[in-house]
Amino acid sequence: MTDSDRNRAVRKIQMYWAILNKAGFPVIETRLRQAGLVGGPHVRNFDCHFNVPLRTAAYAAIRQAAPPTNPNNLDGLQAELEVFARFRREVPGDPNLTKDSRPVFDPDMVALLDFLVPATGTGPGILRSYIAYHGADAGNFQTEILGLLDGGQTVILDLGNATDSIRRYFSNLLSTAVFRAQETKFVSNTLSNRFVQLYFEEAHNLFPPDSKDLTGVYARFAKEGAKFHIGMVYSTQSPSTINKELLAQTENFFVGHMSSQDEAKSLSRVQAAFAGVEDDILRAKTPGYMRMLTMSHRFVVPIQAFRFEARQTPTSVS
Repeated sequence: MTDSDRNRAVRKIQMYWAILNKAGFPVIETRLRQAGLVGGPHVRNFDCHFNVPLRTAAYAAIRQAAPPTNPNNLDGLQAELEVFARFRREVPGDPNLTKDSRPVFDPDMVALLDFLVPATGTGPGILRSYIAYHGADAGNFQTEILGLLDGGQTVILDLGNATDSIRRYFSNLLSTAVFRAQETKFVSNTLSNRFVQLYFEEAHNLFPPDSKDLTGVYARFAKEGAKFHIGMVYSTQSPSTINKELLAQTENFFVGHMSSQDEAKSLSRVQAAFAGVEDDILRAKTPGYMRMLTMSHRFVVPIQAFRFEARQTPTSVS
């Protein structure tokens, strides 16, 4: 790869940064500097380092002024690229827009510049609804969580206060990462005796009943998870809102009280073993009293589950 090719690649990333900055995404500039974005000898961090004749022509045409010093922060980078976006559109025939018989801005760069400073439409403003997904100080949580799971640790992802769309987004993102990691271990024969058990609360928010996509990550958990050493436990108050394919692949059921006849009937339609015990499920309200159906025992068995209470192990002093 030549210096010119590296410069083009780096400048596209810089344009992406400028777009997010204009959209109002919070940023820690020192973290961007630490990323070590470097193209040729001079293109790096927030400096696109366009040649002097091009900068002179662009600023003269758009701002009727001499070009300032090369930008050294994100706001300066955005301002510079906005000048070039307008210059390319308003003075397309300027000879400085071509270097060594190649356009300075390739089609990808043109698309980014047109989005940064659109002729019509909102441009970066359309991205503002996604700021809720962004954290300026965020790390690679997928890598971190997968590392903890490989170490045999328990990870709790608390999305209780998140919106439905954010909850679905991060649940799907992390579930896919876990599946791919275990699949890679399976292919390389390094699964060993390490298993991953996933727990989902309020599963009806994640497993839509009318989904026809049987290739999604949750359907693959149900169909292929065992060979990849992945188990899944989910809880819901409404079986009728869970995808029927996923329910059919579920091996073990622990059913507490239900107040809706429709929900009890929906359960018995999916698992015939529950046919005939619907009334018992509807009547019983004793805390912890459940009906259990497992893979190894295909009859519904009543059990009493006791409340979990953490106890501190006494320590001896010698």
